[in-house]
Amino acid sequence: MTDVFASLRVVTVDFDDDFVLLTLADGRRTRQPLRWAPALHEADALQRAQWVLTPDGLGVNWPALLPAREEGVVDVPNQVWDDRYEAALVRLKSAGWSLDALSDVDQHLVALWRMEADINNGGFMQFLCNWGDPTCQRALQALQAMGAVKTHAILAGMRGLLDRLDGDPAIKELQDLYGAMNDDEQQGMDAFDSAYFERPEDLARLGLLHFGPEPLAPQTC
Repeated sequence: MTDVFASLRVVTVDFDDDFVLLTLADGRRTRQPLRWAPALHEADALQRAQWVLTPDGLGVNWPALLPAREEGVVDVPNQVWDDRYEAALVRLKSAGWSLDALSDVDQHLVALWRMEADINNGGFMQFLCNWGDPTCQRALQALQAMGAVKTHAILAGMRGLLDRLDGDPAIKELQDLYGAMNDDEQQGMDAFDSAYFERPEDLARLGLLHFGPEPLAPQTC
């Protein structure tokens, strides 16, 4: 286990009314909404206390309540990666929503978050139309840096289907692109979307290996 993941092993598991609360080996805390696991949400305190760690210590299962998962009902790297995204989005808001005002790392994180949120919700064209090609290019750079080879190939393939339309005077706005594609191109885009939905790589773990988790705030006396 790399140092990054060794620092994210679960130490304690607690609960409040809405979340599973986790303390990790490096002292950071993260949480997962209870509503993501209805059986856990409805369980009593004794049942919730019967948690077990995955062999690598990076996930938590409740075998008496839910089928155990290899990465855990609570998958800590996924939660910590979400925390990394959230912190970058907070900095984006503080910068007046100006992506260019952020560090290169935060620009890549915001681009990846937009990619994941929009493609998962409505496909590549939603991502491109909402955020434009500069954000798409930043996402491609981030995926390449992370070593997310399969996801990079999918996103590059999606963007490549539009190369023919670059500079076409009939394209007045990004929303015109899909309608300007021929049938083969539209089918190709749909196939790339489907390939993306298969989640061919664990972006959270690759992202944490490259970018690391959100740095811990310095402790004050």
